[in-house]
Amino acid sequence: QILLNKKSQFIPIMLEMFFDLHAFLRVKDFFGENFVSYFEKNGNNLTSKLYCLDPARHLKKSLKNCVSATFFSATLTPIEFFQKILGSVENTKNLILPSPFPKRNRETIIVGNISTKFRNRDKSIFAVADTIRTTIFAKKGNYLIFFPSYKYLQSVMDILETSAGHQFIAQERSMSEDARDNFLKNFSNREDSKPIIAFAVMGGIFGEGIDLVGDKLIGVIVVGVGLPQICLERNLIKDYFNENEVSGFEFSYVYPGMNRVLQAAGRVIRTEKDRGVVILIDERFLQYQYKKLFPKEWSNLIKCFNTKVLEKKLLEFWSEK
Repeated sequence: QILLNKKSQFIPIMLEMFFDLHAFLRVKDFFGENFVSYFEKNGNNLTSKLYCLDPARHLKKSLKNCVSATFFSATLTPIEFFQKILGSVENTKNLILPSPFPKRNRETIIVGNISTKFRNRDKSIFAVADTIRTTIFAKKGNYLIFFPSYKYLQSVMDILETSAGHQFIAQERSMSEDARDNFLKNFSNREDSKPIIAFAVMGGIFGEGIDLVGDKLIGVIVVGVGLPQICLERNLIKDYFNENEVSGFEFSYVYPGMNRVLQAAGRVIRTEKDRGVVILIDERFLQYQYKKLFPKEWSNLIKCFNTKVLEKKLLEFWSEK
């Protein structure tokens, strides 16, 4: 990746080299069809980037030098997608282990009457706020709420901050290590302090790798299906896989998005003694395209289409011992 300022004396030379048709075509000849090169102008800067659309070809070469290799994660879903992009051969074995935690300890609820698509977000903020308010008042405790963007997060938070009895905190766009630690320390509050309602962005630093066990976190609310922001690189991936006769939209947007959703939902149950709720807000979670990606432990999930039913189901869950 090369960044050039328009005042740079090297621009004419670099442009002549990059835009030479023969040299440009050799990029694809050398690296293969799974690479593209492109240019982007940002203010006074010009960026030239060589971008890998599919790492499978190069990973296969590396894997041939190994006797065996193991790839593992809690969110390798769907397994066929990860096998393809990680360069697995046809006879690669896979093992999907069920959750070791009791199903009765988690209530997973889809709120299916709200659309959080980008074009509907301004219209949905009050409905999302009502759903969050219903959830946090059904059981006193700490909750972590994930949004697809900072703007959406702030819009809903502005509505909810008038709710009495809770302390609201939010992830910032740029957080130092100390700021991140202080954010998480809020969950270790005293019994006499206000419960924490924390707002974060899906795919960010609080979506994975944090353990808030026991009463430190009793609920996660996921707003939206986690689709990455539409951009040139995602669309290049989509076009590449479409040309290779697989669903480019699923490979570039749906699968990475659901990976974020599953990582966020995984924050609430960290030990066999934890109890908590996972609330999924978006009508698209009811579509087969997304339901097929749910883990097996979500087989008993509940569908709600208004806050009265949501409140009833939550009170029933929390009343169980």
